[in-house]
This record gives sequence, structure tokens and C-alpha cells, in this order.
Amino acid sequence: MDDIRSILPKVIKGFEDPEKQKRSLLIDSWASIAGEKLAKKTHPQLSSKGILYIHVDDSVLAFEISQKYRASFLKRAQAALGEAAVKEVRVLVGK
Repeated sequence: MDDIRSILPKVIKGFEDPEKQKRSLLIDSWASIAGEKLAKKTHPQLSSKGILYIHVDDSVLAFEISQKYRASFLKRAQAALGEAAVKEVRVLVGK
């Protein structure tokens, strides 16, 4: 039997608004979406319009992600959050 302290956070999370749940799920699954190496160098942000913004610190990494990984990030994010939740991926330099 589970302890109430381990169940309570899950129950409370269920009462949050759907947008906040999607953002939380994105943060929780970002390492599997981006991969361990890129997850350490990036920060995801999901807009209410379904745009996944990937924030990076330098323009070289932004270019690399835009050219090589954008499509795979989109597919993985859609698999984790649903196709309706993520419609587009944009890479931004800075926070």
C-alpha cells in the first residue's frame, strides 16, 4: 500500500490546469526528448499556441539544432505530449 505522502503530489497535479500539466510533462520528459547531452545545454518552453521554444546559449548550437534535430524534437515532443499540444519547434538564442 502506498504512503499518502507519495500519492498526494500526483493527486494535486491532477487538479492543475491542462496547460500547466503539459508544461510540467515537457520539463519532466525533456531529457528523453532532447537526449542527455542536448538537454543539459537547452531549456524548453511550450507556448499555449503549441510552439515549442528551445532556448540555447550560443548561435552555433541553435543552428545545429535547427538544421539537424528540429524534426526529431518535434516528433518526440508530440509523442510525449500529443500532436495537438506541439505543432512547431523554434530555436532561440538566449533566455
